[in-house]
Amino acid sequence: MQLVTKKAQKNNLIKIKLLIFTSLWSVSILGAFIVSLVVVEIGEKPDVEVLEAAIGALVIALPQSYLLRGKILPLSWIVSTMLGWVLITVMGVGAVGWFVLSTKFLSFRIFYGIISGGIGGLVIGMTQWWLAIPPSVCWGWCWMFLSSAIWAIALSFGSVIGVIFYNSTNLFLGEIIGLAFTWLVFSILTGISAYKLFK
Repeated sequence: MQLVTKKAQKNNLIKIKLLIFTSLWSVSILGAFIVSLVVVEIGEKPDVEVLEAAIGALVIALPQSYLLRGKILPLSWIVSTMLGWVLITVMGVGAVGWFVLSTKFLSFRIFYGIISGGIGGLVIGMTQWWLAIPPSVCWGWCWMFLSSAIWAIALSFGSVIGVIFYNSTNLFLGEIIGLAFTWLVFSILTGISAYKLFK
């Protein structure tokens, strides 16, 4: 009976730690996204410049690197994250998380969100795995596939929310709300994944 109680307490402690980490991760990433809007101009894919993508990635990577500092070198995480965003911008995928799709059709938004998010997330995850995640992290290579899947889900979801808000208000602010939802979904899912992989 005492063994069962200790096991239940341990499970509850793990759940609480996961909730705290994911909450800190999510709040810091959403805050970083809001701060990034000072330097990154939201636009369609070709509008976001490489320098803006690099600065935006730096703003996002700073709080992430702080929260991961026990397992991953902060500078490695920052450099790898910035490199990933620069690469996808140069490749023409676009600065995922800071661009909106020009189409207003929901089905196209879902499709393009999955494709752009999947490719962008894969490249960002690959650079993070290659340059930042130490070999000692079991299953660390999974990060690139998790990043790809999470960005595909988050970007398609946020794109749909954005066009719904845009169509109901006729304000571009609706698209920014959609991007905020993208970052919210991204931050929750990556927070859970980061905790399980890196902690």
